[in-house]
Amino acid sequence: MLPGRFPSQHLGHSQLVRRLHPLGVRPRMARNTAFVELASELPAVMVSRLLGVHQNTADAWKRVGGQDNAYAAEVASRL
Repeated sequence: MLPGRFPSQHLGHSQLVRRLHPLGVRPRMARNTAFVELASELPAVMVSRLLGVHQNTADAWKRVGGQDNAYAAEVASRL
């Protein structure tokens, strides 16, 4: 965690974003890119279970990443 204004407090999400934007860092874009990359390496079913997102969301990330492993998803759903 990053230190906040007071020693016992952490830097909040909105304050961190306000500090990063002037530097050209877009946290949401970085987050989404990381999710798409993860989805391109794992079956969407596993991504949805690991991250706690809906299966449709993981499928969308998979499509954006350019891979659609329907077979791997079907095998993972049997587990």
